[in-house]
Amino acid sequence: MKIQVKLMGVLKEKTPVDGQLQLPESATVATALETLEITADNVQVLTINGSMMRNHGKALCEGDQLTVIPPVGGG
Repeated sequence: MKIQVKLMGVLKEKTPVDGQLQLPESATVATALETLEITADNVQVLTINGSMMRNHGKALCEGDQLTVIPPVGGG
C-alpha cells in the first residue's frame, strides 16, 4: 500500500522524493516510522489524515496521510 508522508522540521530531509511511502498491507504507524528511520524520541506530534495519534501500533490504510512533527528545542 502507499501512504502520503509529510515530515516537518529537521525530519523534512527524510521525506520520500514523491512524498509517498510504499508499505506492506499490514503496516502500522511504527512500521512507517521504522521505514523512514525515525525513532519515537524524534516524534512530538503525529497525525493521520489530520487527526492526532499517539498509538504507534495503529494500522495504516491505503492513501492515509501521515504527518510527523519533531520536538522543538530552543533556549
